[in-house]
Amino acid sequence: MKRIRTKGVTIVIVMLIVISSLTLTPFTTSEASFQKENPFIRAFWVQAFEPGLKTPEEIDELVDDVHKANMNTIIAQVSRRHDAYYQSDVLPFTEDPSVPEGFDPLGYLLTKAHEKGIEVHAWVVVGPMWHSVYGDAPSDPTHIWNLHGPNAQEESWATEDYNGNVPYWQPYLDLGHPEARNHVVDMVNDIAKNYEVDGVHLDYIRYPEDGKGYNATSLARFHEETGRTDRPPVNDQEWKAWKVEQVDSLIKRVYTELLTVDSDVELSAAVLSWGFHNPSNTHWWNMDPVQRAHQNWKEWVQEGYLDYAYVMNYDSDADPRRALRFDQWIEWQKDLPRNRGIIIGPALYLNTVADSMNQINRALTPSVNGNMAEGVSPYVYNIWSNDGLPKSELIDSLYLPTEHNEGKPPFEAPTELPDPSWRQENQGHLLGQLTNEQSAVEILIRRGKNGKIIKTVETDANGYFVATDLSPGNYFIHYKNSEERTKVQIKKQQVTKTLLKD
Repeated sequence: MKRIRTKGVTIVIVMLIVISSLTLTPFTTSEASFQKENPFIRAFWVQAFEPGLKTPEEIDELVDDVHKANMNTIIAQVSRRHDAYYQSDVLPFTEDPSVPEGFDPLGYLLTKAHEKGIEVHAWVVVGPMWHSVYGDAPSDPTHIWNLHGPNAQEESWATEDYNGNVPYWQPYLDLGHPEARNHVVDMVNDIAKNYEVDGVHLDYIRYPEDGKGYNATSLARFHEETGRTDRPPVNDQEWKAWKVEQVDSLIKRVYTELLTVDSDVELSAAVLSWGFHNPSNTHWWNMDPVQRAHQNWKEWVQEGYLDYAYVMNYDSDADPRRALRFDQWIEWQKDLPRNRGIIIGPALYLNTVADSMNQINRALTPSVNGNMAEGVSPYVYNIWSNDGLPKSELIDSLYLPTEHNEGKPPFEAPTELPDPSWRQENQGHLLGQLTNEQSAVEILIRRGKNGKIIKTVETDANGYFVATDLSPGNYFIHYKNSEERTKVQIKKQQVTKTLLKD
């Protein structure tokens, strides 16, 4: 069952769905039946640095284009750099002069898109606090740049490099800082509380590449948790693993907290496909997403930390090396054993319209092993090609035979949205917190008071701990080497919240 919400009314639509059960096995289907019968995500990323989301006229055109192209999802950037293209209780309204005074872009988009059965996922940027390339710093004193930027009077949430420098052109939140993490959670929950969105989409949920992460508060946490006192070298593996855990634990908390706000809102994230190593024959930990940006997203789709990973498969077919890289990555993505969905994200802006059609059709083709992704999401609606053709050439080629698709449009007929199988499974989640908010404490989860330990988790910067995809029933949690047990009951498709006393 899938809830499509439009104008505040919940409509239940019964969908036929053929998705693998929650074992770590690839999803498999044939291309012919897949295209004609099975639900599939056809999304457009739409960014807010270009026209597309800022006026009623732009949004009307966007919705008409998506509907005409037989697509079913809009990933709408409603927060570029911690500003809001919506009415927010957490972020200041955008200072973008292209937005008419009093206009609510997200609210208007939701009304128009839902009228046509199109889902809207609110895309928010997590890492970058500001970007000087796009103009002057925000004037609003409540913007986090002004409150917690590198030169703010209050404590800085910005990350630093090994030498203590903050790149002024695009400073990042340090995801090891406890208050920065709370801000991210509040930002996501704020949208779900106030808008009938179908999902929240996280971007830059990672560290900046190549060696950042030395915020003073975060470094002090690393010292406390590891017993070290040095400023770890950039390539120190213990330091990298610690930063990976900061990102992992944050997305786990965001996911479970979002479910408590609105259990129908999906969480997705834009994730990296960096590097020229073939992921099919390279150990994941050695790949660039982990080593350079500490984004361990393979675990997110295997352990259930979100609903969908939108992989940024940004490659140009004009470059043979990059075209090969695109094919290697999407083959690996289709075959990856997982408990959550993977979306392939070709880069329109790097390709001609013809090459983009080719990439989308390759994304829709089963792997050699007969496996598929759960969707495709071209990037980006408002920078649609590098060959100077009008946008209409792209839109038409998505659903009509044209010279750009060799008579094979990828989205010739409409298709339904999938109803994620993991949201019907007999399982629930645990979100706990220590009363003293202490980090890096091992928590043991037992099935039965003195039963088998089924999972060991660690508290994060704010004392939270999360366990996803647990079978319903009674569990007992406790500190390592502690005799005191706290009973918790996991219920199907619910998040059980608990406080654990120190």
